[in-house]
Amino acid sequence: MSTVKRLFDVARANLTDFASGFVAEDAGVLTEEERAQLARDLEEAEQDANSAQRAGAAAGRAARRVKDRAEEAWERAFEAAKTRSARAGQPIPQMDPRLARLRWLRTLELGPEATEDEIRGAYRKLMRKYHPDRYASDPEKYKAATEVAQKITEAYNGLKAG
Repeated sequence: MSTVKRLFDVARANLTDFASGFVAEDAGVLTEEERAQLARDLEEAEQDANSAQRAGAAAGRAARRVKDRAEEAWERAFEAAKTRSARAGQPIPQMDPRLARLRWLRTLELGPEATEDEIRGAYRKLMRKYHPDRYASDPEKYKAATEVAQKITEAYNGLKAG
């Protein structure tokens, strides 16, 4: 259950409890004005919950767009460098293995002195957290989780082989 949904349910329960305080002792019912005020309060709480959910989703989408643009810019720069070096007759540059190892360790959220057991544990922990099957109900999250899982697997395989 999402946090926003939970907060909304708590707000609704509190409003319902609050409404019971307005029950007239002798009649046992709310006045029309009290009912209207409670309805307005409930509607306002629903709008707040929906706007909070939309704001979080919008922030997530914006962050993914920035990340995607940065990755695309890096890919374009790398392709341009390969093209320039190929034209000059130079061999295509390969990443320094030490830098690749550091990048893979950073992907697995580990330090440079990580042992094989730590690498395996970090891989398993991250795959439990980001495995695409956990997000099968949301296509957008599924796609993002698939990309993350591929990078985690690439890092693990690179460290395991080296």
